[in-house]
Amino acid sequence: MKFKELRWLLGFARPLSGKMILAVILGTISNLSVVAIPLLATFEALSFINDRDINFPKLLFFLIILGVIRGVSRYFEQYLNHDIAFRLLAKIREKIFNTIRNLGPAKVTGKHSAELITSITSDVEALEVFFAHTVSPVMIACFTTLGTVGFLSFFNLWLAALLFVGQLIVGVFIPTFSYLYYQTVGTKMHKATLKLNQGVIENIESISEIIQFQLEEKKSNELRRAGCELNREYRKKLTQGTWLQFLSESVLILTSFFILIISIHMNLSKDTSVIATVLSLSSFGSVLALNGLGNSLLTTMASSRRLFELVNESPNVIFQNHSTKINQVESLEIKNLSFSHERQSIFNNLSFNIEKNEIIGVGGESGSGKSTLVKLIQRYWDPDVGTIQVNHQSIQQLSEEALHESQGIMEQQTFLFEATIEENIRIGQNYSLDEIDAACKKAQIYDWIISLPSGYQTRIGKNSLTPSDGERQRIGLARLFLKRAPVLLLDEPTSNLDYLNEKAILKTIKELAQNRSVLLVSHRPTTLAISNRIIILHEAKGNN
Repeated sequence: MKFKELRWLLGFARPLSGKMILAVILGTISNLSVVAIPLLATFEALSFINDRDINFPKLLFFLIILGVIRGVSRYFEQYLNHDIAFRLLAKIREKIFNTIRNLGPAKVTGKHSAELITSITSDVEALEVFFAHTVSPVMIACFTTLGTVGFLSFFNLWLAALLFVGQLIVGVFIPTFSYLYYQTVGTKMHKATLKLNQGVIENIESISEIIQFQLEEKKSNELRRAGCELNREYRKKLTQGTWLQFLSESVLILTSFFILIISIHMNLSKDTSVIATVLSLSSFGSVLALNGLGNSLLTTMASSRRLFELVNESPNVIFQNHSTKINQVESLEIKNLSFSHERQSIFNNLSFNIEKNEIIGVGGESGSGKSTLVKLIQRYWDPDVGTIQVNHQSIQQLSEEALHESQGIMEQQTFLFEATIEENIRIGQNYSLDEIDAACKKAQIYDWIISLPSGYQTRIGKNSLTPSDGERQRIGLARLFLKRAPVLLLDEPTSNLDYLNEKAILKTIKELAQNRSVLLVSHRPTTLAISNRIIILHEAKGNN
């Protein structure tokens, strides 16, 4: 993890620093209590061997107290760490959603759906390891090591130094070596997960085509291979964890063994030799919790890097914070517009205007830039040269809210939510039922809706009633009637319709154009025929 990524993650934790400090204190107390229990028992056992009096009730009392302290402090340390982690994950999710929102549709539509889903879900969840099992445990291990090594130094500095080296190997060198040696595993696991997720999403969305062209076996084999690839990478990670555990336990045993041998070789007292050995065996708990940290952080570091890159990605356009709301549009003007996208020239000195109550048709072959023109007016991007003006004011001077409220958009496919027909038409707005009825009648969808057993409360979507393409388009038109936007951008609104449905939709669009400026994009001459003027775009050759 780079320093800037680490600083970014720790920035989220700063408001909860008080809780983190308390978690570290409780964790240190918990670990020192674990060390104190066998040490206290060893002291009393040595007293018994040396014929000194032992107060068994007092010993039992202190052992119980230490056990209670251990249990309570451990519980609240774990509670605080996970409370901190999940609060911070919520903040990070909010940050990610705001980032995606601010990036705008141009940047988001350029990403794979599986990539975005992985960032929002798996990548954010992976950071739980960092906040709950890294920051606090590392601090706890440091303070516990200082406590145990410091205690042993009162008996013998050489033994204390040996214990420190053993804990350093387990808590620092083994996790670091593991991370450096297997640092590609996290990236490979992410790629395998992404490939499997994308395959599942694509197969679900294209299920009808898969059945139609009898691709079931081929697609199943592709998913199976993607699953096997993910399993292989996961097994590598598990194997690494097993070896780490073996190495760490071996260092613990060897450290205790050498402490015992050296103490005997140095002719230290039997009491010192026994206490040092018992202390060594019981003091590795906090650093053992870190021995698999490098392995666990492989995926976490890759996730944090991707999230850091996502939240620091720059949007294509920057909107004004405030601007006047546009209630009426007298003209929409395209002036000397030139635009290139991904090194491909699309427009060169394109100019035209749309007056109020006017429908301007835009035609041309596929790839000529028809849909790109609609997206430029929506301000997915800014043009290289020229301006797009509403009422002689550049859209770059408008706030995002003002621009979007002034535009009603209807695309080739009207998206339907898994909800009722009323909710799909209302789209969260507070329209009255009379207004919805009027809009549906204008869109010629009212008779179909009331013919359904549940009327407006009929649920539609992939898992419910599936409307036809014509019904879907009319629902989109009803939304436009309700919005009352002064500018309408219609991108291939009839491309999937038969002749009769096209005629009905075009009649509705002409009604919709009253007191509005309409840009109608289509490759169909029959659709463009309702326009007042028609502009034909030509692929990558400039447009006028």
